[in-house]
Amino acid sequence: MDSPSEKKAAEEVTDFVVNFLQDKLKDTELPVEEDGMITVRGGGMGYMINCPKIVTGEIDEDRSIDAIVPVYVLRGQSLMSYEHLIVLNPAGKFVVGKTMSDVFNVIRIKNRNIFAEVSTVSPDSPGYGCEECREVVKYKYQDGDLVKVE
Repeated sequence: MDSPSEKKAAEEVTDFVVNFLQDKLKDTELPVEEDGMITVRGGGMGYMINCPKIVTGEIDEDRSIDAIVPVYVLRGQSLMSYEHLIVLNPAGKFVVGKTMSDVFNVIRIKNRNIFAEVSTVSPDSPGYGCEECREVVKYKYQDGDLVKVE
């Protein structure tokens, strides 16, 4: 995120995602910001938004800046899963277009392509997540889904 417009887009996306996640919870508490993470909790569940890892760029076919937001899913104090929300900005109003749960790290968005680090082995494999078991994959957002680009 270099340009002021991308920084502003990341801030707007963060506000949208906080509200989006609060709507999914019961009896939400005020969001807590700490170490670049925003935690949203309520009803024994919660989410942590990893703000420094938000990636912005053009994902769909319009000219607006979209974003990918990494989120940790919590149950009580336990980490349950890690997801990336693809947040699109059609007609100046943010929407969550897709949730990716099989990606470790989104590296960048360039020319409407999403470059992400994924595991080469299944989640139940002993090597899942190891450095040697990762590869960078290129995706394109197409008709509401992510399609791997060869």
